[in-house]
Amino acid sequence: MFKRKKIGQLLIEAGHVGEKELNIALAEQKKRGKRIGQVLIELGYLTEDKLLPTLGKQLKVPFVDLTKVEIKPEVLKMVPEKICRKHILVPISFDGKSLMIGMADPLDVFIIDEIQFQNNCEVVRAICSENQIADTTDKLYVAGAMADALSAMGVGDEDVGGGALDGLKKASEETPIIKLVNLVLTSAVQKGASDIHIEPDEGELRVRLRIDGSLLIAMNLQPEALPSVMSRIKILSGMDISERRLPQDGRIQMVIMDKPIDFRVNTIPTAWGEKACLRILDKSNVNVALDQMGFSPTNFEKVQKAIGSPNGMCLVTGPTGSGKTTTLYACLNAIKGPDINICTVENPVEYKLKFINQVQVRAEIDLNFSTVLRAFLRQDPDVIMLGEIRDEETASIAVEAALTGHLVFATLHTNDAPSTAIRLVDMGVEPFLVSSAFLCIVSQRLARRVCKFCKDVDTTITPETLVDLGLPPEAINETYYRGKGCEKCAKTGYKGRVGVHEVMYTHENLRRMIIQKVGPDDLKNEAVRLGMKCLKDDIVVKFQQGQTTPEEVFALARAD
Repeated sequence: MFKRKKIGQLLIEAGHVGEKELNIALAEQKKRGKRIGQVLIELGYLTEDKLLPTLGKQLKVPFVDLTKVEIKPEVLKMVPEKICRKHILVPISFDGKSLMIGMADPLDVFIIDEIQFQNNCEVVRAICSENQIADTTDKLYVAGAMADALSAMGVGDEDVGGGALDGLKKASEETPIIKLVNLVLTSAVQKGASDIHIEPDEGELRVRLRIDGSLLIAMNLQPEALPSVMSRIKILSGMDISERRLPQDGRIQMVIMDKPIDFRVNTIPTAWGEKACLRILDKSNVNVALDQMGFSPTNFEKVQKAIGSPNGMCLVTGPTGSGKTTTLYACLNAIKGPDINICTVENPVEYKLKFINQVQVRAEIDLNFSTVLRAFLRQDPDVIMLGEIRDEETASIAVEAALTGHLVFATLHTNDAPSTAIRLVDMGVEPFLVSSAFLCIVSQRLARRVCKFCKDVDTTITPETLVDLGLPPEAINETYYRGKGCEKCAKTGYKGRVGVHEVMYTHENLRRMIIQKVGPDDLKNEAVRLGMKCLKDDIVVKFQQGQTTPEEVFALARAD
């Protein structure tokens, strides 16, 4: 009986990996529980463009590069979109007898049988990149939905009013428009975007996604679709579809890829029509563990010690989009339980957490941070979290709470940890109260992470680059990495982000200096002397570990 060669052996024969790398990956595979090819890619020993043809050889199926084939609309219709997305496949060609299907997993024989039965034809399997399949289905099904949507619409991009409003509402509820909007939302979630921008421009309707902090053009729609697309979004988010002159806010709740997803929606009028921005809130990201936040061992130990205290104040600082709220949620997740009363005041409440009493600020009825905070103190709290400290009143109440037996978490907009303590004093809180209350201040940024799927040795690093990073020139003998750019990272070389931190933990010297109202530079120098690693120190270590690149180090330095 013929025995199929193992993929590891085939990769060695093809010269794609060595025996040493394979043995390391096999040992790591036992820990990760993934397929050996995936482990080799994650370890940086292999790239997908070398793995897939070798897998095809092992499974005796052809490898097809979807960027080099043209799929006809009639072929696409032979397999429903829902099946394509669920099983990560796409129909490629049909010769009248055989239908070729590109699959991420050609061993999924049950779906092959189903497709054969539905089309009454033979199915030929091919292996394709999972990312290429996702991009191809997005592109082709959006194009089909776009054509159907335009033919279904009863209005154009002229001003809508009077009797046309009913037609617009009807058009937005037609199946093609529903399908088109769902495709945009689903595609964004699949790509790991944090925001969706649907923006009209002269002669086009552009969809951009913010992925890992950068905006990328995802697709271009026909400008004629704008009124119906906007009306569909407004209906889903509970907005007034007749109001096009003023900004509006709303919220959409959907289940995508078996995950509950919330979209926080805002629309504004622009010169070329209304623009929508949708913030994606993935509830599956709420339960992130503190040890997955990217803290160095020393910083992790400091944060753990602080959140284990019965009282005091822990602050997280940084610019908008630096992951402050996620870090606070991770802290709360680490300590929450049925035996502890946690109360939060947020604006808005983005994620709902079990065992936590969350209150949303409502400025229109004077339900602000300070009002809620005062009420919390009568709710027998153990832990209080403030979404943001914005004024003297809120700061004073928070410090008072921290000094009267409560553990207080909050965020503040400052550049670094030392200046945060000074900011509270500048707000009007007495220095001796600030010094007594503070436990730990975390300043945080996010750096783009090197894509693990195309990670390769970086041969462009020079001794001059290392000196600019604050490293000695002889460190050139170490190995550094960067992403070459692949389909999974949209050719950027980055996928995902890693936290960069500066943690200032309480110390008698620091408390005394806060009381003395020293400047932030003096406070920072003393914190560094006591062992604090600055943001740049932390990101340089992450660069040395192969997690990020010099460009991200320099970008952080420019931003600060």
